[in-house]
Amino acid sequence: MVQDAVREVLEAIYEQDFLACSYGFRPGHSAHDAVRTLKRIVDRGEVRWILEADIVSFFDSLDRTELKKMLEVRVADGSLLRLIGKCLHVGVLDGEEMVEPELGTAQGSVLSPLLGNVYVHYGLDLWFETEVKPRLQGKATLIRYCDDFIIGFEREDDARRVQAVLDKRMGRYGLTLHPDKTRLVPFWCPPQVQQQGQGPATFDFLGLTLYWRRTRTGHWRMGCKTRRASLRRAKKALYDWCRRHRHQPVEAQHAALGRRLRGHFNYFGVSGNFPSLLRLVEATKRAWYKWLCRRSQRKRLNWERFTDLLRQMPLPRPRITVRIWGV
Repeated sequence: MVQDAVREVLEAIYEQDFLACSYGFRPGHSAHDAVRTLKRIVDRGEVRWILEADIVSFFDSLDRTELKKMLEVRVADGSLLRLIGKCLHVGVLDGEEMVEPELGTAQGSVLSPLLGNVYVHYGLDLWFETEVKPRLQGKATLIRYCDDFIIGFEREDDARRVQAVLDKRMGRYGLTLHPDKTRLVPFWCPPQVQQQGQGPATFDFLGLTLYWRRTRTGHWRMGCKTRRASLRRAKKALYDWCRRHRHQPVEAQHAALGRRLRGHFNYFGVSGNFPSLLRLVEATKRAWYKWLCRRSQRKRLNWERFTDLLRQMPLPRPRITVRIWGV
């Protein structure tokens, strides 16, 4: 309750300071808004190169001394600063042992996302907007969702210059970029005469894979699909749920599976991602059938009876819930 009250106070202070490139854990902003912004700048031809970045253990690596200096820029109330300091030093229960880490913010705290936004606001956003962009030859756009961010560049030389200094900038604030997941990829639109094949590269952002696809009219457009690892985790989670709850009443299983699938559709049901949603539904059917068959050794369920069951209690149909194009 105390941390939630502190969050409301800090939110009122920093919402007017956060830049338009920040989308994570902010009122009126979402991950889908970040993807929409990327779509708009790609369509305008302002992006030919994407710098994809990944910060290692972001919330565990925040330097509390640096964070305190950042907060003092806008927060003059000493009692509030001391209260935030106490929130940062809250211990974490690891099994039966209480651990008080010296770095980072408490995992699961309602205050952590906002403090993370403040940290990256000063460490990355302001630096990029005020120091980096004025020195570039072409256009560049930063899109950030808390600690997950990409930078789109019009020119390759600009992209490589920023890539060369970005790791040092993060290191100044105790952060480390993952060497394998931080990369520069070409992402220009394929020529219209190219009738087959794919775009120059793909990249992952916010659980989605962004790639070039051909529309029904023959034009190249940026497409979205569920990231392979995200889809694999979703399939495994539903498979494990079916295994653990196979002895529950069928009606209860059906209701729970429906809630889980609809929750997945609410985030991943973006324009153009219908095939990935369909694959998840089909995988769920197979997993449910397998574990219903193992409820009893005396009377096994065959596929024909399972099909009749699905007619009576159908799983949710895949549907697009989030419009990315044309917004």
